[in-house]
Amino acid sequence: MHQRTRRLLAALITVPLLAGTAACSSTSGGDPDPTTAGEPEDVTITIMGKPAATNTAALALFERQVEEFQEANPHITIEASDVPWDAKTFATRLAGGSAPTLLRVPLTEPPALIERGQVADLSDVTGEIEGFDELNPRVMQFLERDGAVYGIPEKSYAFGLVYNRDLFEQAGLDPDSPPTTWDEVRDYAAQISEKTGKTGFGEISTNNSGGWHLTGYTYTNGGSMIEQAEDDTWSASFDDDAARDVLELWKQMRWEDDSLGDNVLGKQEDLVADFTAGNVGMWVSAPPDVYPNYIAQGGDPEAFGAGPMPQGGADATLAGATVLMVSATATQAEKEAAVKWIEYRALRPNYDFDVAAETAEASAADGLPVGVPVLPIFSDETYAAYRDAIDEFVNVPVENFAPYVASLSEFEYVPEPVVASQEIYAALDPVVQAVLTDPNADIDALLADAESRVDTILAQHAS
Repeated sequence: MHQRTRRLLAALITVPLLAGTAACSSTSGGDPDPTTAGEPEDVTITIMGKPAATNTAALALFERQVEEFQEANPHITIEASDVPWDAKTFATRLAGGSAPTLLRVPLTEPPALIERGQVADLSDVTGEIEGFDELNPRVMQFLERDGAVYGIPEKSYAFGLVYNRDLFEQAGLDPDSPPTTWDEVRDYAAQISEKTGKTGFGEISTNNSGGWHLTGYTYTNGGSMIEQAEDDTWSASFDDDAARDVLELWKQMRWEDDSLGDNVLGKQEDLVADFTAGNVGMWVSAPPDVYPNYIAQGGDPEAFGAGPMPQGGADATLAGATVLMVSATATQAEKEAAVKWIEYRALRPNYDFDVAAETAEASAADGLPVGVPVLPIFSDETYAAYRDAIDEFVNVPVENFAPYVASLSEFEYVPEPVVASQEIYAALDPVVQAVLTDPNADIDALLADAESRVDTILAQHAS
């Protein structure tokens, strides 16, 4: 069964990051020369994580960070890609050798990448990272194996409710009191649809997002997606009332209440755009991850609301992370350069508070969000100090996140399936799609068939 752990929300931090770093220690071969001995090897690395061209402020900050990093490390050249991780194409790109040096992936990916030998062991260079020992052990447990270190967390998240405060008011609902149970979600969604003509509750079901949401919702009902036997083998465990109740709720909201709207076959990016346009009352995601994209697309900060993950009795929420890993094909010099970039942009601003304040000030001047409530990747004490350092530059309506923040100290954090998670999500997408597109969908048959397919997937991973 899933191991559940608890962690308090600790601080408010910015999404963009900036820091200084020392020169790489990698050297070229050859005879010693007083003009060249000890000079680092010139190296070019390709990286994921460049903001999209449409996110002009974030892109401008990122490009300044690259320029400043290269000035501090003139032997390193950064070639950045704005192509995001995609569940259907990433494995093919990696297997075909076209993936970047530095990979930016969800926490669901490391186990399979490590198992297939597609990512590098970084343990010989992570000792140079200040604060490495303070990284969140709940995340690092998925990135460390037998003394090897295969990745570094960039950020962590927990599911919550994203909602439009303006539509709440138009529907006669209190925007400071979002729903906390699935029964309340259904009632609120019906009222929003009836009073405003907008989609009361938005849902996604493609690109593995349907299975992802079904998993997170099932956790709130006390269920699990896979379970481990005494012989360490895994099997599917979702053909029960916990998952069935989620599908029944979707079926009722879609076909009885007409509160889910008709755009039910999209992915998260589609829903963010629809929500930003004011056409969706509520939906589930990680509010801190949604907010920057919402603002970049012209969303009203005051209309954004973040509430607790609605519950079905378990007081639990799905938690995950975005992690940075280096391709196994990287040379030693490329690996060292990639880790320098990771520390420069993703880590050091969390514990170098002068840099944190400078970054927050620059981000606020560029109109980027500063002070979005997130889950920490470092210790609570470090983030409390970080919060103090950036306090004067916070430009986010933090009070609108208060219901979300308050809930997190009460919930257990349940990780995504630790084996074959994306394959499981892909197997579950058709189940969600069937319920959302066919009023006569047979939920029992759908769950039984999906369990059989997932058991096959898990057996293949065990072989």
